Amino acid sequence: MIKKILLSFFGFLLFYIFVGDINANQSDEPIEIYADDGIEWHKNEKKYLAIGNAKATQGSLSLKSDLIEAFYEENSNSEMDIIKVQAHKNVLVTDDKVRITGGNSAEFNVVKDHFKITGKKLQLTSERDKLNANKKIEYWRSKNIAVATGKAVAIKKDEFVIKGEKLVWHIEKKGEKMNIKKILGFENVSIETNNEVAFSDKALYNKSKEICKLFGNVRLQKGESFLFGDYAEVDLKKGISKLMPAPTKNQKKEERVKALINKEGLKTNE
Repeated sequence: MIKKILLSFFGFLLFYIFVGDINANQSDEPIEIYADDGIEWHKNEKKYLAIGNAKATQGSLSLKSDLIEAFYEENSNSEMDIIKVQAHKNVLVTDDKVRITGGNSAEFNVVKDHFKITGKKLQLTSERDKLNANKKIEYWRSKNIAVATGKAVAIKKDEFVIKGEKLVWHIEKKGEKMNIKKILGFENVSIETNNEVAFSDKALYNKSKEICKLFGNVRLQKGESFLFGDYAEVDLKKGISKLMPAPTKNQKKEERVKALINKEGLKTNE
């Protein structure tokens, strides 16, 4: 139960802390702050400090932590606009069906509608998809983009696992459902399916076509067989992988196929 000190505190300052219309992508909904052990107002530092099982909410967004700092600016009407919220220890972020756990600290830039969560065992879940990282996860709410850095792993149940030092998720909202429409992978990328494992420097997964494109130092592995090249396309729906010459700016279409792997084995084409 929220202690009476919280209620009396907000009875003086107004229960809702409103966020000004600082930019067009920013939500007009008020930010509410709760805490079990009290809320402090630091006037010189222009911040509120929520202590003990603290929580900050804005519409569907919820940020929970042991301690929360909310920094504000005073506008021309002497109103307080929250511009940044910082959370410390046991961070949990939820927004619609997006859930981020494992954070040691987090920062919510209200102006940019941007989250940065740091920790060694971070996990973002959305419907049946998971995104893990051991350094940080950034989340742009209005753009539906998440970036995982540090041994990042994207898991789509029963379909594939993509790994890389950095993975970028593009989330698509359709009604009450959320799907991953695109994944970009950078540095030491691998994609594992039920049929094979592919490695590369960079990768691009497109949900609409169910194809993952691999760029740079490509290696395809199926059982004991390996194929090497600069570019490949993995068709996740058909279970077919193509190793091809790397596309160039002056080459709109790739040239002949160098190798093809499918469920029946290895075939080569000249």
